[in-house]
Amino acid sequence: MCLRLVRPIAVLSALMLLASSHLAAQGGHVHTPGMQHTPGMTPPSTVTPTQGGQATFAAIAEIVRLLEADSTTDWSKVNIEALRQHLIDMDAVVMRAQVTSTPVTGGARFAVSGTGATVSAIQRMSRAHGNMLSSESGYTVTTRATTTGALVTITATSANDSRTTQRIRALGFVGLLTSGEHHGPHHLAMARGMSMAGHGH
Repeated sequence: MCLRLVRPIAVLSALMLLASSHLAAQGGHVHTPGMQHTPGMTPPSTVTPTQGGQATFAAIAEIVRLLEADSTTDWSKVNIEALRQHLIDMDAVVMRAQVTSTPVTGGARFAVSGTGATVSAIQRMSRAHGNMLSSESGYTVTTRATTTGALVTITATSANDSRTTQRIRALGFVGLLTSGEHHGPHHLAMARGMSMAGHGH
């Protein structure tokens, strides 16, 4: 090959190599033969979402996965609709009920009220979860239905337990409803078609 031709080719190759190195250093793309690009295409992610979307949907999806993974599930008794109705009650009480708190000796009294379907949701939730709260945590809970919801009194089992009294007042009605470890097993039992006293579903 002619020396005059070799030198320009060598210079051109060197320039292309420098340009590629500069692009790589700046985060640019270096194209190699055979690469195919689709506009807007990004590499597939190895991370998958863990949430099923809306909270009630995700809660039901979790229960369904547990039922499907259990070879002893009796599908003739499974009742996902009962669980859905219970979760609707939970949503109504947490998001739409009005709560007025009054300190009493050893704890607090909560006047929980609402309108429409929220009234019956308050009554079911107060009665059922109040019973569970009494059995699990050492609180004393009394519940009385009213025309607009329920009147719930929660006190420390021991009248001299000032720490528990403060905790009751700090957590409030909804905070106390979330207390304890019964919610998950309770929801699974409901989905299995087991009768849940006090829920009315």
